[in-house]
Amino acid sequence: MNETNYQRAMKRPSLTVLISAGLVLGLAWGLFFGEDGAGIKWIGDVYVGLLQMTVLPYIGLALTCNIGRLSAGQGGRLVRVSFLTMALLWVVGLLTLIVMRFSFPAWDGGSFYTASIVEKPANPDWLRLFIPSNPFWSLTHNLVPAVVVFSIGLGIAIVPISNKEVLLEKVDVLIEGFSRLNKLIVRTTPIGIFAVVGHTAGTISLEQFALLQGYLLVYGAAALLLSLWILPALIACLTPFSQREVLAASRDAMLTAFVIGNTFVVLPMIIESVKQLMEKHRLALADTSHTPDFSVQLAYPFPDIGRIVSIVFLPFAAWFYGMQIDYSVVPQLLGTGFVGAFAKPIVTIPLLLDLAEIPADVFNLFLAVGAIAGRFGDLMKVMHLFTFAILTACYLSGTARLDLTRSLTRGLTTAIVLAVTVVSIRTYLIRSFQDRYSRERLVTARQLLGTPVPAKILERSEPAPVPLLEGEDRMDRISRRGLIRIGVDTDRMPFAYFNEDRRLVGFDIDMAHQLARDLEVSIEFVPFSGDIIEPLRGDHFDVAMSGLEGTIKRARELPDMESYMEVTRAMIVPDSRRGQFSSLRRMAKELSGRDPLRVGIVAGSIQSELTSIDQGLGTGAGAVKRLGLMGNVKIVTLVNESEFFESRPPVADILMTSAEQGSAWTLKYPHYSVAKPEGWDARSSLTYFVPEESRFEEFMSGWLKLKKLNGTVQQLYDYWILGVDPKASPPRWCINRDVLGWVD
Repeated sequence: MNETNYQRAMKRPSLTVLISAGLVLGLAWGLFFGEDGAGIKWIGDVYVGLLQMTVLPYIGLALTCNIGRLSAGQGGRLVRVSFLTMALLWVVGLLTLIVMRFSFPAWDGGSFYTASIVEKPANPDWLRLFIPSNPFWSLTHNLVPAVVVFSIGLGIAIVPISNKEVLLEKVDVLIEGFSRLNKLIVRTTPIGIFAVVGHTAGTISLEQFALLQGYLLVYGAAALLLSLWILPALIACLTPFSQREVLAASRDAMLTAFVIGNTFVVLPMIIESVKQLMEKHRLALADTSHTPDFSVQLAYPFPDIGRIVSIVFLPFAAWFYGMQIDYSVVPQLLGTGFVGAFAKPIVTIPLLLDLAEIPADVFNLFLAVGAIAGRFGDLMKVMHLFTFAILTACYLSGTARLDLTRSLTRGLTTAIVLAVTVVSIRTYLIRSFQDRYSRERLVTARQLLGTPVPAKILERSEPAPVPLLEGEDRMDRISRRGLIRIGVDTDRMPFAYFNEDRRLVGFDIDMAHQLARDLEVSIEFVPFSGDIIEPLRGDHFDVAMSGLEGTIKRARELPDMESYMEVTRAMIVPDSRRGQFSSLRRMAKELSGRDPLRVGIVAGSIQSELTSIDQGLGTGAGAVKRLGLMGNVKIVTLVNESEFFESRPPVADILMTSAEQGSAWTLKYPHYSVAKPEGWDARSSLTYFVPEESRFEEFMSGWLKLKKLNGTVQQLYDYWILGVDPKASPPRWCINRDVLGWVD
């Protein structure tokens, strides 16, 4: 009977086979059903939630027990050696991470306007993040750094207690319980992987899938370099062992962990391999013969190189979205990522994405490739533990020594290998992926959302050829002629501009066609630049519509009209200087003592009105009083926004504009970014202007209110400002629809 049960057990597929099957079936599900199969997402969410459930309690208890079991005698040299060895491995991991991040080529994609541009950036509570004033609250809110600090502190406090085993034995039961619970959840991994991969494969676009290869390529290359060359070379430089011996001893453990995707189960293999290697060279002394047993188990809960290098997902995510991570937050990311490495990346990566202000949706891609990337992480963790155990044992036994010849040759070879790897991957990504994606077309290829009416664009601004009759209202002339003259500044993207087909498009152009449709007339677009008061009074056009701000002068000279949109004042700055404009205080610090900052102001804008008093002085103090840089700023008046981007050499360092308008310009000129310094809060209203109070002015006010109420303004705002396409996009390609034709 027992033999029969054993034979049955042997016939059962292993977890690795089941996970592989789940991965393949999930991929097949996504390719077959496409977006129609996205309903399985909740299964993946349940799996991820259950997987995270045991992480922090297990980490806290295991750290406390491993540290608490140290005796006072062991706590001296052993702790110092272990700490220095671990720190050395962490430095190797961080250096590899820093080097490998350059594999992702700079790709400035720009972006449509989002609320996050003008919202006050989140200011992490570092005291709460790292100081566990309430450990239970830290556990509840997944504050990994605080839980780690508490666990280490408690473990150290337990060390001198004489009867600590009474507590530790009971805690061991809890640790075993969490371990068993985790194993039960791990059994559902094939189902979870199936759901996560199935949803992702069914919804991710083919372009996104192509870009996703970049992360696997960089992470996999880093894993192979660290596991098969860098760490074995480090051991060879600091111990009597050669790289060939190290690789031969660690080969079975690495291969097993990579195949089954579990490092914990190969810990006995790692310990035994280290002991055999030391015995081979007769380096194991009586008082250090059991060091591998202790060192491997002690090091297991601590951050390993694999988890540190996994942070390369952040530069990948930034590259994926065509963004750049602000260098000012890199120290925070490295620090938080390092401390967060005590937990699994599934817990840490969302926090890092939030700190880097990268859209959190990309985390689903991290989960989708977890089944593959996790194997590389296990590979690195095995070699990390193997290296830690060997170096610790050699230092404690007094057999460690630095081989200068090996160090120089291995160091030079490593630098060359890393450089060749980074350059090769970077070149491959540029040639294979990056050139296929141009975010400029997101704005330059945009077409009118509504149905256009017959329209003509005049070459220049001049008075209407058919003047108003005696006592005639402007509304009557529009009806009599069957035509409305609309003044536009054609350089006001995204409100009015020419697309790549040389068609006049934009938010206000769509509104102008809507107005003409409602009046049942055609349009003559009259171009203008600068201020609009004189052209309106000169009867050049009936209404001005092109993202025009309400100014004091316009309010004094023209009829009061209701605003149709509020915009947030911001500035456009080169990507390389974005960090200098993150706050008013930093601006003052970065720019003090330098040449005057040339601030571009478009003629006729509200910023131009603010600077008009100071133009004779050439300083523009009134315009920049809120910036605190009155003595270090020079105002440069521009004809339009294009002059700022296209002038060579540049006529200004930054351009004052709105966040909504600036976001569109960064799509066309991706080497620039929108900046809104923290503490600099100002908004402007956009208005349509008419020459005089009349029935036409009353009609325009009522018409605009109606368009707000019926959702037209919001629909066009979503389309032109936020970049949301209301038209149903074609379904993602899938076998069910596009090959078999079983569904429409």
